Amino acid sequence: MENESDRYEPLDPDQGWDQELADDLVGSTLFIGITHLDSEGNLVEREQVFGTVESVAQRAGIRLIQTDGEPYVIAPVLDAIEAGETDFYQLSEDHELVESPDFVAWITATRPPLN
Repeated sequence: MENESDRYEPLDPDQGWDQELADDLVGSTLFIGITHLDSEGNLVEREQVFGTVESVAQRAGIRLIQTDGEPYVIAPVLDAIEAGETDFYQLSEDHELVESPDFVAWITATRPPLN
């Protein structure tokens, strides 16, 4: 079984790690929009996630607790995160409206080619 505290490879040192942002995220609300593409760039699905950030670590990722109490973990891609705006965001799964999250992230995940 994979060690959750060691889930992700360390970031390239040239990319840097914004510890101040990581600290600010903990306890904040985060809306994440993820676009999943296949290896040729075709849309597979779109996913939206919302919750309160529980922890942020370079190797364990960003862990948030969704409104239904379920945890969700994404890679520690701090450069995809920006301050939220006073606006509404739609969760596609249950049509829940999220109002003015503290932070938002827009991520595109491309699947590797099948061999």
